[in-house]
Amino acid sequence: MGHPPAIERVYLQAAPGLEAVLAAEAMPLGRVRRVAGGVELDGAPGVHAEAALVLRVAERVLLRLAESSARRWSDVEAVLTAVRLDGIVPRAAPVTLEAVVRVPGAPGTGALPLLLSRAWGRPVERATGDTREGEAPRLVLRAVDGAVSLSADVGGALLHRRGWRQEVSRAPMRETLAAGVLALAGHAPDRPVWDPMCGSGTLVIEAALIARGVAPGLGRAFAAEGWPLASTADWGGHRERLRARVRPQAPAPVLGSDLNAGALGTARRNARRAGVASDVRLERLDVANLRPGELPPGLLVSNLPYGKRVSTPAAPEVFDTTLARVLTGPFAAWRQALLVENPERLRRVGGREPDRVHALRNGGIPVVLGVWEPIRGV
Repeated sequence: MGHPPAIERVYLQAAPGLEAVLAAEAMPLGRVRRVAGGVELDGAPGVHAEAALVLRVAERVLLRLAESSARRWSDVEAVLTAVRLDGIVPRAAPVTLEAVVRVPGAPGTGALPLLLSRAWGRPVERATGDTREGEAPRLVLRAVDGAVSLSADVGGALLHRRGWRQEVSRAPMRETLAAGVLALAGHAPDRPVWDPMCGSGTLVIEAALIARGVAPGLGRAFAAEGWPLASTADWGGHRERLRARVRPQAPAPVLGSDLNAGALGTARRNARRAGVASDVRLERLDVANLRPGELPPGLLVSNLPYGKRVSTPAAPEVFDTTLARVLTGPFAAWRQALLVENPERLRRVGGREPDRVHALRNGGIPVVLGVWEPIRGV
């Protein structure tokens, strides 16, 4: 059981629809393999720290502590009894347990913490919800489909919490989804980006951070930095190397517009906290008046109103028709990417069939991302 000491395995969790994006993003870090819900990454010792700091799309980074086959509870118990936690928590210190166990003979979820407290000689608290602040190091147990794994949550708080988005508009987009949308849209840092309904600014701020080469984890702390093995993971060295790669400014314009003055104020404050206020130009503007001006063709990308985020300057059908005229007219030479609630709306708001459609989820809501390549000959 386990892996050679020179190899470290982590599980990278992705939001539905972004598994391939995450696999491509993680490839420079080691050997990747797509699995259910994300990617397994095998890399050098300390790769869990680098993954947490640099991966823009990963929701979680879980360091594997043990894994094996398991047909019944006795198999699971043997794996858990043998595991060593000294690198994650000091001897006798408490841990928090998040568990999914579906094997014959398994005890009830409520009984697991007591059983493992005896096996590990330390308090084990059952994880509840997404509240992670101040909790003991979180372990993740999964025993299903004939396999068992025990992992430690590297981040603590989920990785979309970059540290700068302290204010949000209605139905906000996670930073990890914004990064995935930009990747699927073919965002190029040296080309302009424009979000015509930018809300609190998540897409344009993420685009500016990508263009500047700012790693997503540079502005936050991680649970694993408090582990006993943190000294061997070179967190400080990783951060120093990543800061040295940051560009002084974005190489191309990053623009956001919206009719909601309050949302624009939130976007400006978020941009300042993210350190990209000088890179992101924000203005109050109706989509009907969008014009690229002297800008060279780039990417027009937006999370359009749907679900809880339904406020538009006109009736939805009128808004979509207006935007379609803009996309097929002044912005016809731009690549376009729009996130909406269904494929039928994509055809209406884009003014033509999208070249690619990606099924995603935003805040638990099924959505689709349509991508249109520039119209030739314009």
